[in-house]
Order: sequence, then C-alpha cells, then structure tokens
Amino acid sequence: MIKKDGRLLKPWLKQLSSYRVQLVIGITLALATALFGIGLLSLSGWFITAAALYIGFDIYTPGGGIRFFAVARTVSRYFERLLNHDLVLKLQARWRVALFRLLQKIPLHKTLSFRVSDTVQQLTRNLNAMDNLLIRLVMPALVFILASLLLLVFWSFYNTWLSLVLVSGALATGCCAWRLAVKSRKLAVKSLRHQQRLRDNAMNFADSVTELSAWDCYDSQAVNVLNKSQALEQLEVEQLQLQQRTQWITDVTAQLVALLVLILALVQFEQGQIGSAEVIMLALSALAWQELASELPMQWAGYGNTLAAARRLLKSEKAEQPGESLRSGKRKSKGRARAVTIQLNELTVWRQQRPLFENLSISFEPGVVHWVEGASGIGKSTLAEVLMGLYPDNWIQGEITTTPDVCLRTEASYLTQETEIFDASVRDNLNPKRLPLAESWYWKVLKLVHLDEKIASLAEKLDTRIGPRGIQLSGGQLRRLALARVLLQDKPVVILDEPFAGIERHLVKDILERLVAEKEDKTWIIISHVSTDEINAEIPVGQRLIL
Repeated sequence: MIKKDGRLLKPWLKQLSSYRVQLVIGITLALATALFGIGLLSLSGWFITAAALYIGFDIYTPGGGIRFFAVARTVSRYFERLLNHDLVLKLQARWRVALFRLLQKIPLHKTLSFRVSDTVQQLTRNLNAMDNLLIRLVMPALVFILASLLLLVFWSFYNTWLSLVLVSGALATGCCAWRLAVKSRKLAVKSLRHQQRLRDNAMNFADSVTELSAWDCYDSQAVNVLNKSQALEQLEVEQLQLQQRTQWITDVTAQLVALLVLILALVQFEQGQIGSAEVIMLALSALAWQELASELPMQWAGYGNTLAAARRLLKSEKAEQPGESLRSGKRKSKGRARAVTIQLNELTVWRQQRPLFENLSISFEPGVVHWVEGASGIGKSTLAEVLMGLYPDNWIQGEITTTPDVCLRTEASYLTQETEIFDASVRDNLNPKRLPLAESWYWKVLKLVHLDEKIASLAEKLDTRIGPRGIQLSGGQLRRLALARVLLQDKPVVILDEPFAGIERHLVKDILERLVAEKEDKTWIIISHVSTDEINAEIPVGQRLIL
C-alpha cells in the first residue's frame, strides 16, 4: 500500500522541486517556530522557578532570552505562514495550468459529455484537496520529526532515559497518525463514492420532480435520496469517531511522556544531579512537545481525501489522446476558403460494434443544399460529428477529403441538436468570442431567422439579458437564436442538425429560402427527420442522402 500511495503522490510531490529554496526556507521557519515555542515555555519555567528559589539572582540574561524567544516565535510564525501559503498558491496555479492543458489534449468527442457539476467542479474540488499535501501532511510531519530529534539531543545531556522516553513517545505518536491515515484512506474512498451518488441522485431528483409526481414515484425517490444522505452522514460519523479515538490515544501517550520526564527529572533532582529549576524546565519542554504531538494525527486525518483527490486527478491524465486521422477535421487549416467541396470515400462508421453506415461515398458541393434525412437513431447526427472531427477515430474507416484542403473543425459552422443558450445578453449569445463585428451584422442574421422584430422590441435590444435571470424567449425563438449564432460565423461550410426543431412550420420554408439565397456560395448540409418535400422550399437541392 505504501508503494501504491507513493506512486499516486509522487507526481505532486515532484512539483515541489521547482520551489526548493522557498520550500527549505518554509520548513526552516516552521521548525524555528516550534523550537522557539519550546524554548519560550522551558526558559520561562526555569526563570520563574529560579526567581522563586534564589534570593540573589541575575534576571537580565534569562529575561532577555524569554523576550527573544517570544519575539522570534511571532516573527518566524508570520513569515512561515506567508511563505508556505504563497508556495501553496503557486503550486495550485501550476497544477491548474497543467491540468487544463491536459484537458485540451482530450479528444473533443469525450469533452462533449462533460457537465459542470460532474466534471469541472469535481476537478476543482480535487485540486483544492491537494492543498493539504504541503500544509497538513508534509510540513507537520517534517517539523514533528526534526523538533523531536533536536529535543532528543537536548535531553540526552541530562539523562539517557529521557531520550528513550522521547523516542518511544514519538514512535507511538507516529503510529497513531499512520493508523488514522490508513483508516481514513478507506473511509475517504467510500465517502467520495457516496457523495457522487448522492449528488447525481439529488440533481436527477430535482430535475424530474414533475415526471416523478406524474408517475407517483416522488415519495419513493425522495426516500432513496434521504437514505443515501444518511449513509454519507454515517461515514462522516465513523470518520469523526476514528479521529476522536486517535486523538485520545495520542493525548494519553503525550501526557505519559510528560509524566515520565517529570518523574525522571525529580529522581535526578533527589540525587543532586540537577536543580529544581531544571526539573521545571524539562517538564515544561515535555509539555511543549506534547502540543506538537497532539496536532500531528489531526493533520493526517485528511490523508485519505488528499490521496483520493490525487488518484482522480491522475486518472484524468490517462485519458485517451487523439491519434492521427485521415479526416480533414484533423488537418491544419491553410486559410479561409470561399467555397469548399467535401468528398466522402468508402466511409464506414461503427457504434457499439455495429456499423451505422457502410462504404458511404458522396460529394457535398457548394452552392446547393445537401439534405440528410432518416429515422431517429439511424446515424444522422453521428455523420455530422464525423465531419466535424468529434467522433472517435478508431470507430471510423475510409477517408474524408476537402477541396481546397482545409480543416472542417475551423472552416465549418455547426449547429447541434442541443439549443445551448448562455445566461448573457443577446449580443453575447450571438458572438461568444466577442469579435469586433459591426452592429449591422447582428441585425442581418436576426432578420434571416425572423428574430429582428422581437429583439428590437426588447428594452435593451441586443444588450438585453436572456436566460435564467433575464427575459425568457420561447423554445422556437431560442432555436432561431442558436441558428443565427451559427450564421454569424460566416464560414464556407454550414452543418445544421435539426435546425428547425420547435420552429413554427410556416416560418421554416421562409427561413430556409432566405438563408440559402443570402449565403448561396456555401456548402449546406442539413440533417433533419423532415424531408424536403414536406417543407416545399424553393432551394437548389444537391445530394439527398437517406440513412
């Protein structure tokens, strides 16, 4: 298990090597803070005891030492927090950049299934959990070990048995921390699974209240969500109980060390080997060490969450990388072309070990409308994804070429079946990249889809906010807005997947005729379950592909 955990944490620990100097300074300051605290308590105890026992006493030297330890402890703690938290923020920035660069390498067909709640938020939560790696795992362990070793050297000048007591206490504390880490590791894995299931069930439950009520399943589903919530709560209770037991064992161990140190010091005092002030100094130094020992297991209680986060992040790193492809969607663009011809040569596309279509050879030429129709699930949308380079390469055979040689991913406008509308203004929905476009361009495409009058009637026109917190448009109007966004790109190839879904039938004919007449030099590929005969639009029709 240690080797496995090491493999998971090694890539993250390796990042610390880029900040060696700051890391060493941070550890040194953290150790100095701990030692100054021990020194302050020990010297203060010695000073108070000596002042109470002796009639004539030089108070200036130990008094200056006490002030030095107090000020030095405050200063070192301040700069230690400053440097170490700065280091954590730098590491976070480095990890985020590396992770999102990695996401850019994931094939586009895989990112299409990403949801904010399931993917992006999970990635950021995992990255935030990695904060603990330095602040709560590495740093406390190193400081505890180094401080114990230095205190061991100090005590060895008085009595060898004191050193043995300290070694035994340190080992017992380390074992407690490791036992808590191992058990929390298992609980963290279970907890993360329960959290994911609860999140998915709760979101599905919230999105389907109406349907569940209609089918009389609302109560049973509510009980299901409540049961998962209680199971997660039970795991959290187990984790808390484990921490409390470990804390109790650690406190007893540390107190036993302090008691044994006091007894051994008193024995030496009775034998005349040390003075009473030194007895108090050794006892108080043991109490100061006890504070470090008590904190260590609690710091390592989050080990399981950090390890689970590291595992999930590394899983995303092993995502499939895009390979070489014969499709034009993967080739580099050689510049914007005015007219593009697309040629499919013996194209076969597979899904779940069955061919959607086989040996398809067809040419899509500019200036005409190519109509792809067929029943649902037959592969119409898949053909659009293949053309756009969004489909897995290993499920495709054949070749796609373009004349001139261009990249369809950059030279084609693509309207998917999903009507994605942002919670933003009309202008930002039409132009998400915020390209410097003339005002007339917006109104031109809005007129083509019969939305110009509606948008003009809004209070702020193009700057009117639509979406959840703005003015709501009807389903058909939102679909036309999405279509206008595609047209505004003004690319030589236009691929539209069910562009007229939800749009009134009497508008479809006029919109289609306007589009083709206005953009007659483009290569139109329209995917629809409705045939051209039903629309009866006066447009130049090219290839008619029935899947």
